Amino acid sequence: MLCLAALLGPRGLAGQDLVTAFGRYQLDVWRLEDGVRLAFTSNLVETRDGYLWLSSESGVTRFDGVRFAVFDGSNAPALRGRPRLQTVPLLEDHAGVLWIGSDVGLFAYQGGVMRPAALDTSLTIDQVNAALVDPGGTIWGVTRSGRVIRIPPGGRLHEVHGAITSYSGSSLAVDPSGDIWIAAGDRAVYRVHGDSLLPLAFPPGLLVDDPNRAYVTSDSTVWFGTRTALIALKAGRFRRIPLPDRGGLGALSTIQEGPDGRLWIGTHGAGLYLFDGERFQSFTAADGLSDDRVIEILRDRAGNMWVATRDGLNRFRRLPFQVLTRHDGLPAAMPGAMIGEPSGTTWLAPPTGGLFVGRLDSVSARFTAAEPVRNYDRVTALAPARGGGVWAGHLLGTVSRHLSGAAAAAPVAAGLPPVTEVLEDADGTLWIGTWRGLFRLRAGRRDSLTRREGLRDDFVHRLHRTGDGVLWVATQTGVVRSVDPAGERFEPVPLPDGSANRAITLFEAPAGTLWLGSAEGLTRVTGGRPAFLSLAAGLPGRWVGSGNPDAHGHLWLGQLGGLTRVNLAELLAVADGRATTLASVTTFRALDGLPGGDPGAWPHPWTFTDPAGRLWVAMGHGIVVTDPAQAVADASPPPIHLEEVWVDGAPVPRTDPLVLAPGARRVELRYTGVDLTDGPAVRFRHQLEGYDTTWTDVGARRTVSYTGLPPGTYHFRVTGRAGRGDWHPAGASLALVVEAPLWRRTWFIAAALLAAAATLWTLHRARLQARTDAIREERTRLAREIHDSLLQGFGGISLQLHAVAARLPLAAGERSAMDRVLQLLDGTLTQARAAVWDMRLPGGATLPLAVEVEAAAARALAEGPTAVTVTTQGRPRALSPACHSEALRIVEEALANVRQHAAATRVTVMLAYGWRRLECTIADDGRGFDLAQDGRRPGHWGLLGMRERASRIGARLGIATRPGQGTTITVAIPYRLGWRERLRWPRAED
Repeated sequence: MLCLAALLGPRGLAGQDLVTAFGRYQLDVWRLEDGVRLAFTSNLVETRDGYLWLSSESGVTRFDGVRFAVFDGSNAPALRGRPRLQTVPLLEDHAGVLWIGSDVGLFAYQGGVMRPAALDTSLTIDQVNAALVDPGGTIWGVTRSGRVIRIPPGGRLHEVHGAITSYSGSSLAVDPSGDIWIAAGDRAVYRVHGDSLLPLAFPPGLLVDDPNRAYVTSDSTVWFGTRTALIALKAGRFRRIPLPDRGGLGALSTIQEGPDGRLWIGTHGAGLYLFDGERFQSFTAADGLSDDRVIEILRDRAGNMWVATRDGLNRFRRLPFQVLTRHDGLPAAMPGAMIGEPSGTTWLAPPTGGLFVGRLDSVSARFTAAEPVRNYDRVTALAPARGGGVWAGHLLGTVSRHLSGAAAAAPVAAGLPPVTEVLEDADGTLWIGTWRGLFRLRAGRRDSLTRREGLRDDFVHRLHRTGDGVLWVATQTGVVRSVDPAGERFEPVPLPDGSANRAITLFEAPAGTLWLGSAEGLTRVTGGRPAFLSLAAGLPGRWVGSGNPDAHGHLWLGQLGGLTRVNLAELLAVADGRATTLASVTTFRALDGLPGGDPGAWPHPWTFTDPAGRLWVAMGHGIVVTDPAQAVADASPPPIHLEEVWVDGAPVPRTDPLVLAPGARRVELRYTGVDLTDGPAVRFRHQLEGYDTTWTDVGARRTVSYTGLPPGTYHFRVTGRAGRGDWHPAGASLALVVEAPLWRRTWFIAAALLAAAATLWTLHRARLQARTDAIREERTRLAREIHDSLLQGFGGISLQLHAVAARLPLAAGERSAMDRVLQLLDGTLTQARAAVWDMRLPGGATLPLAVEVEAAAARALAEGPTAVTVTTQGRPRALSPACHSEALRIVEEALANVRQHAAATRVTVMLAYGWRRLECTIADDGRGFDLAQDGRRPGHWGLLGMRERASRIGARLGIATRPGQGTTITVAIPYRLGWRERLRWPRAED
C-alpha cells in the first residue's frame, strides 16, 4: 500500500495574491502537512514516466503533480527493517531503472518493484553520495570515501584509478566531450578523462574556497560553486564571480540552468539567486520560498524549476505570461484602468483612487503619483489624449488632462454628473459620458446630448468611434450611432434577441466590425448581421470585459478570472452562421499565472497593445504581459498510469490479467495522470469493456470501484488529458478476469446437465421398462386365454373333423376338399400356436424371412389361379425380431389383397438386401385400383394396417397402382429399429 497524500492544491494558490518570482514564474509550495517528508539531503530526479522523485525519511517519495506516494518499509519489502535508512534518489539510467543510494547499499526501482542492486558489497558501507549517467549510458558515481566508480550499460562495477583526497563534496557533472567533473571540496576539483582521475589546477591567485558543486551548462561552460563565488571555466579560461554578501549565509549549495539559459543558484541560508551572467536576483523565504536553506534544484522537461529546501518542495512554474504585482513595484494591488503610450509611458488609475504614471518592463514597475489618492473622487474614466498624456474623468464630475512629467492640470470640465467614459476625436472634440447624458466639448463650448437627440437613455456606459467616422454610444438600455459627423443626432441600432444591452466594452475586430462585450456574452453590432455569442457558441464564460486582436489572427477576450484566446476567423464564421461553435479556444486562468481577481466595470480600459505587439492586461491583482506569438500552452496529454489495485479493501499485486477469485465483491482501481505543471487540471475518463457501454468522464477523480462484477473477462481502460488538450491516445489498461464460483463454471454446468440428462434417461428407461413389463404381462394373459379357449376349441374341432373324415366314406372330390380343410385348419392351429409362443417369448428364434414369405404365399394363393414367385437379391441379413415380424405381416397382407381383390394371374415377391436396409417388393398383374379412393373405402383396412406396421419400425411404404395396370407395393425395412422407433416399440428386445 502506498502512503498517499491527496492535495487540493499547492500552498501558492491558497491566498488571493499570486506569488511570482523573477517576473515569469509562479511559485507553488508543498510542506510537511501536504505530504512532503524531505530528508536532510534530498536529490530530485524526474523519470521518463513523468514522476518526480525525492528523498524522504527512511525511503523515497514519488510525486505525480497532485499526490505524494511514499515508499518505505511499510510498503516496499526491500526497505523493511531499516527505520533510520538514509536514501537518495540518484538517477534514471537508459533502461528506465531508478537508482537509489542509501547507507546500506544501492537499490533499483523499476516496474513498481524496488530491489537491492547487488553490484559490490563495499557499497553497503561506502554510500554513493552522487551519481550521473553520461550520454553513452555509463553510470558514474562518487562514494563517501572518495572512490569514483563507473558501471557501463549491462556491465560490472569498475573503480576508476586514482583517489580523491579530503573528499567532502557531493557533485558530478559531465561535459559534451564525455569527461566527468567532480567538485570535492577543500580547493579540490577533479576531472575523469578516459579512465584516469586527474586534479584540476587553478590559476595562481584565483580564490577557490571549498568547491562543492560542479555543473556544465548548455554552452559547455563548466561551473564550480564555492562558499563565496561562482567559478566559470570555458575554453581554458577561468572567471570568478563573487556571490552577494549575505553575512556568511550565502554559501552555494546547488546550480541548475533554467530554460532561458540563466543560472538558478541555491544557497545554504540565503535562498535562491537567479544569475543572467551579469547580475544576481534574489528570492528568499520572505518572498515566499519555503526555506532559505536550499538542498537541490531540478529543471523538469516542461521547464518548471523544482527547489527542495529543508522545509518543503517549491515549484517555480514557467508561465506563458510575465506578471507584475505590487511586489514588483505596482502602486496598488488592483491596477484598475491602464493606458500605454507609444513612448513607453504607462498610466494607472486604481479603483481605490489616485492616478499614477510610470514605466513597465518585464520584471519591474516604477510609478509616481500624478493625482493623490482620493477614493471619494477617484478616477472613473481614462482615455488617451491627442498629442500625448491622458484624459481622466472623476466621480465628482470633473475631467482633466495629464502629461507625463508635468504638474497637475486644472480641470477642463467641472460640475458634470459622475463621469463614465471619455473620448477625444482627431479634431480635438472631447466626448464625455456621464450618468446623466453625453457631453461634447468643442471650441470652448459644452453641449449636452440626451434622449432628445436620440440616446436610448441618459446613462452612458461606453463610447467608440469606428474608422468610418461613426460615433457609437452604449447606454444602459441599448446602442445608438451618430447620423451626422458632428454627432448632433443619433439613431438606435437593433441588437439580436438574447443579447444584453449594458455594455462593458466596445471594440473593433477586425476594422469595421464592432463588438459589444457584456455580462451575458459577445454581440456583433456592425460589420455583418447582428449576432450574439455566448456559452453555446463555445465561449468558456459569459462575461466579456475587453477585446484585443493580435497580429496572428486571434482575438484576446478579458473574462472573469482570466483570458480567452479565440480564432478571429472562426468567431466571424459563427457570427455569420457558417459554423455552430468555436473550435480553437484557449483559456488562461490562475493556474497559468494570471494574478487572480476580476476587474470591476470602472475605471476602464484595462488593456493595450504596445508597438512591439505585446498585449498588456490589468487583472484584479496585477498586470500580465505576453507575446501572442509565444503564449501557447502545452496541451499534450500527460502520461497515464494505473498505480494500485485494491480488492475488498486490501491492496493486491497488479498482474495483467488480474484474476479475481470467486467471492471477491469490490475492486478498486487507482490511476493517475502525471503532470508536474498543472496536475489538478488533468481530466480523466474510463471504461470497463464488457461492463460499461460508453466512456465515463469523471473529471479530476483518480479512482474508480466496481462492486459485484459478474463472472467474465473485462478490460479496464483509462485515459486523460491536460485541461485544454486532447485525450491521451493509449492511456493505461488492465485485463480483469472474474472467476465464477464452482456452481457457475462451464464444466460444472456441463457435468450437471449430463447428470440431469442421465437421471432423466434412467427415469425414462424405468418408465419404458414398466410399460414393457405391463405389455408383457398383458400379452402373456392374452396368450394364455387364446391357448386355453380358442386353441383348445379349434384343436377339438380339428380332432372331430379328422375323426369324421376317417369314418365317413367320401368320394374322391369330397376327400380332396376335406383334406384341404383339414390342412388349412392344421396350418391355422400351427400359426396360432406360434403366435401364442411369440406373445409369451417375444424375439425368439424365427425361420429366414424368405422361407416364411414362401410359406405365406403358398397359404394365401394355394389352389388358386395365381402363380407366385419369391426371389432374393444380395446377401441375406437377419432383421431385428420387430422388423422381421412386421415385414412378414406386411407381405401376408399384400398377398391377401391380391387373392381377394386383384384377380391377378402372376405375383412376384422380391427381397433385395442392401447395405442398410431390406427392400421388399410385391408386384401383381391384376386389375389395380384408384389409390386416392379405394384406399379410403370403409371397411377396407389392409392398406392402413400396412402403413401403420411400416411406421412402427421406421420403414418406408410405397404403393404404385392404376386401374387395369396392376399394383406394386414396395417397403424399405431397416435391419434394426432406430432409437426413435425403439422408444415407441412396446416390446423388449434385449
